[in-house]
Amino acid sequence: MNPRKARACGWAAACIACFTTAAVQAQAPAAQDLTTLSIEELTTVKVYSASRHLETAQEAPSAVTVITAEEISRYGWRTLADVLNSVRGFYTANDRTYTYIGSQGFMRPGDLGTGILLMINGHRENDNVYGESLVGTEFPLDLELVERIEIVRGPSSSLYGTNAMIAVINVITRSPSAQKQPLTFDASGEADSFDARRAQLTGSITHGTLSAMLGGSMYDSEGAPRLFYPEYDFPATNFGIADNIDGDRAAKAFTDITYGNWRVEGLWGSRRKIIPTADYGTTFNDPGTRTTDSRGFVDIAYKAALSPATDLDARGYFDAVNHAGTYAEGGEGSLPRFLDVDKGNEAALGFETMVGHQFGRNRITVGGLYEDSYRIKMVDYFQGGQVNLNTERSLWLTAVYGEAELRPLERLTIRAGGRMDEYALYGASFSPRAAAILTLPRQTELKYIFGKAFRAPTAFETFYGDQSTMEPNLGLRPETTTSHEIVLEHHFAPWLTATGETFYSLMHNGIDQSIDSATGMLWFINSDRNESLGVEAEVDAKRSSGLEARASYTWNYASDDVREWHLTNSPMNLAKANTTVPVWHGGVAAGELLYVSSQTSVQQTKVPSYLLANFTLSTKPLWNSWELSASVYNAFDRRWYAPAAPSYLQSMILQDGRSMRIKLTYRLPAREGGK
Repeated sequence: MNPRKARACGWAAACIACFTTAAVQAQAPAAQDLTTLSIEELTTVKVYSASRHLETAQEAPSAVTVITAEEISRYGWRTLADVLNSVRGFYTANDRTYTYIGSQGFMRPGDLGTGILLMINGHRENDNVYGESLVGTEFPLDLELVERIEIVRGPSSSLYGTNAMIAVINVITRSPSAQKQPLTFDASGEADSFDARRAQLTGSITHGTLSAMLGGSMYDSEGAPRLFYPEYDFPATNFGIADNIDGDRAAKAFTDITYGNWRVEGLWGSRRKIIPTADYGTTFNDPGTRTTDSRGFVDIAYKAALSPATDLDARGYFDAVNHAGTYAEGGEGSLPRFLDVDKGNEAALGFETMVGHQFGRNRITVGGLYEDSYRIKMVDYFQGGQVNLNTERSLWLTAVYGEAELRPLERLTIRAGGRMDEYALYGASFSPRAAAILTLPRQTELKYIFGKAFRAPTAFETFYGDQSTMEPNLGLRPETTTSHEIVLEHHFAPWLTATGETFYSLMHNGIDQSIDSATGMLWFINSDRNESLGVEAEVDAKRSSGLEARASYTWNYASDDVREWHLTNSPMNLAKANTTVPVWHGGVAAGELLYVSSQTSVQQTKVPSYLLANFTLSTKPLWNSWELSASVYNAFDRRWYAPAAPSYLQSMILQDGRSMRIKLTYRLPAREGGK
């Protein structure tokens, strides 16, 4: 065995052996699962993802936002991207293939959201082929199954490793053991603009210490019937009009089975998208250009309290990722039409174990992880013709991490910790984090957070080369960031909170998609230093009557530290306002305004600013079983655009105009006398 791999395996083995032995000896009752919190408990804003144990948002060593299932329903959010667009400091872009996330002014050209770690119940969703965080219709989980979403700002590689550079997003599902009824069932159907239809079913059962939930959905949309791209306004390319080639289809399934201290989760999701934009030089207005993304996992977890002060969390998992794209080329004039087929897949096994111990007012958390992506395969070929790429590799990583939470004074908490990751290809990376949290008089908290984080290059960025559009770069190095944040939070009343934050981030070796001047092909390179400086402010009010309002503003300046120019895909100003108002016998009216200032695309074109308005009206349960909601998005039918990646002829991509959705939900009525 490779000596470095043997040493790395030893790190993980030592932790795993120690922690597993403790698990076998555990006799105490299981620690409370973070997903069993009731809505009443959630009003205290308990979070897990900032420190990998349950704590209040005020105690967390970061600025945290929690979005609840009730908010998702009231605002009519259809995708995770819709949710993130409402969150302070976040913005998204859709190129009619995928949806991308940006925060703190960072949305790298050609990037797939790799600087943000996306998880489902703590299970990493960023894969090792593309490293992407999928947040549009390609996100593999139904929002109806979500209990809450925890958004942790700032570097968190000290606990989570790669990808956790800008933020961590942990999507936490409903727990079947927390249901008030032994048997639940709900079904929903919805109709949307662009001839979109969706159906979703969920059922759960609880009996003693056994509980199980199963949910799934089907989605089909024809997409925009007619899209105009002036860059293709020529007779040979249908005068720039893409006719009926924006279709979107998805299927998803999720199961969660809990028995005592054991929990088994399984997820599968698949999305097929027809691409109307002719990226990568494909034939314009040809429906043969499309992508299909499928992914799934099985996660087996064991959680227990080893003693009143010590808890254990161990999990083993299997991940599978499959991507298939067909790209139509030729077919114009005398040129024959052919399909370029592109595929990428991963199969990975991993094991992680973690122990937390509370002593007095202090706490320590330690853990270890080993993961083996034993098959990472990428293939590109012309259908029925030559093979352009056929590479298969295996990559492993191992990590140990720990964090101490110390309270030397009643009003002062110190956090300090770090994580050491070692990769088969890139070597070792150390990611520290430190925070000081001061509780001031009159319900005020002041936090200072320092952190360093990294992102390892993906297999796609490093090894992909199809001999025509992209070339590999075996010399890519991990990108790193160093961040300083100051957060001030004040509670004017139990229902009124104001938050202010300032941040500074310095990124080294940022991985960008660019064009190789020597070959004219796309490739990924390490760029110069980039920095981001910004301030954020938010006011959040929640009355017991159901009247709620939230408003936020973000200013940031992200720049190339060497050439001193503003980064692409980076708006300087974001402003958001959300409100819900009780109406009509328990119904709720909800509205949001979303403003994003102008940006510069990678083609150095100005992408104009936009202001969007979305409204939703929803009912309380009718006849104890039925719920109805109606939504209108981009209500004033504004023209707005998203910046395009270097692989596009277009510099910006037109987004959807006004659209509407009607959703009807049936829930199994509560039994007589049920709690």
